[in-house]
Amino acid sequence: MVGRIKHMFPTADLLRRAAQHRLAAARAQARELAELAAYATATAGEEFAYLEVAALLHLSEREAQDRLEFAVTLTHLLPQTLAAFTEGRLTEYRARVITEAVANLDPAVAAAVEARVLPRAGEQTVPQLRRALARAVIAADPAGAEQRRRVKVRDRQVYSYPTEDGQAALTIYHSVETIAAMHSTIATHARHLKNLGGEARTVAQIEADVAADLLLGTDPDRRVIEMHVTLPARGPAEIDGLGPITREHALELAGQAKRWRWIKTDPAGRVVDLTTAAYSPPKVLAELVKVRDRTCRHPGCLRPARRCDIDHLTPWPTGKTCDGNCVCLCRRHHRAKHEGGWQIEQITPGVFRWTTPLGFEHVVEPDPVTDPDPPPF
Repeated sequence: MVGRIKHMFPTADLLRRAAQHRLAAARAQARELAELAAYATATAGEEFAYLEVAALLHLSEREAQDRLEFAVTLTHLLPQTLAAFTEGRLTEYRARVITEAVANLDPAVAAAVEARVLPRAGEQTVPQLRRALARAVIAADPAGAEQRRRVKVRDRQVYSYPTEDGQAALTIYHSVETIAAMHSTIATHARHLKNLGGEARTVAQIEADVAADLLLGTDPDRRVIEMHVTLPARGPAEIDGLGPITREHALELAGQAKRWRWIKTDPAGRVVDLTTAAYSPPKVLAELVKVRDRTCRHPGCLRPARRCDIDHLTPWPTGKTCDGNCVCLCRRHHRAKHEGGWQIEQITPGVFRWTTPLGFEHVVEPDPVTDPDPPPF
């Protein structure tokens, strides 16, 4: 009968092998986290240690910090969760969910929460596990839960990130009652517009437009914003470091522009000149460097160049104030260069080589603002 089942359902072998690979991956991930935890412990107190992890593992800085914190908490605070993860009874994602829920708890409280949720964690969906964790944390430490809620108010923030096909997301992190009130306000306006009739947009679309109007106002002529839209002669356009957009989208935005700037590129698509008659030479140079670099030139950093410092590779006055000696760095990576032991040199125009304090080298090349010229026939 067993042989017949294998013959009738050969795809079962695919799932068996997939399960084996999953187990092997879990064990490898557990070993990786153990090494990262040891690194974090060895470099405790070093402000820029996480930058080494971000550059070497090709993670964003937020991802690198989160992974180090995850590794330390999991290995030091949750031995049973780590064991379940290593044995393949728990996915890394579920192990992370548990770790994040107890990261700020006292060890005894964390152990109590772990003991309460772990037996069913591998069988629950992630939303079920999150709900179980929330209950367990409040039950194990009600006073601490209230204190942490008050502290979390200081973490409120707004951040944006690109998604797909010329779209992006704006996330507002705030208290639950504030978010609920904001969403209720948006939904109320949207329902009112929908109830007026003659509205072709869906409720979800109206809510998105209402949110934009509440932030920007409904009069386009009163909106004063600066945005870099790159529209090459061919290929996709790009918007302000958030990623590529279609040519049609770029033309729509260009039609709304009050001011234009002409950018000259070389055959590889790199910026080599920026023409303008409105600014003095130092301002023109700053604009050239910002348009050339587009983002902070530290490995993996996507902070728009217009929000970065213009730094001298060789300190002034020894180094000249020119495009060959200037680079866009956000404030954090500017400090990492001057205070954290990171070294940078410009190999060719717009191409930079970093040497980390541990001796790793990372070459950062700019994405061309236009597609390179095709090779000659």
